[in-house]
Amino acid sequence: MSRNLGLFYLSRQNIRRKLFRSVVTIAAVGIVAATLFPTTILGEGVSKSLSQGTARLGADLMVAPPGYTNKLAATLISGEPSTFTMDGAVEDQVRRISGVKQVSPQLYFATLASG
Repeated sequence: MSRNLGLFYLSRQNIRRKLFRSVVTIAAVGIVAATLFPTTILGEGVSKSLSQGTARLGADLMVAPPGYTNKLAATLISGEPSTFTMDGAVEDQVRRISGVKQVSPQLYFATLASG
């Protein structure tokens, strides 16, 4: 009487004879997989969000007319409304500065309800 000692047969015999060890091993692998998958997905989401946020940081240089420095700081730090306009020629002057890659004029509007 010869038995087929294949991988499936040996695995089944091992599980039958060492049931507790097999169950604990399967449970440990399941717990690791159940923990690793959401962690990986969360890590990818955080990484993508961080790279998108970094890309949207905005200007490295902000230009304002003389006399508006204090108002500009308050606007930038605390979001207080500040109203000033500049001539379009300033945009061209800033664009010509060496090292400036992009120039973008900005308009910030305060709503009527904001007071």
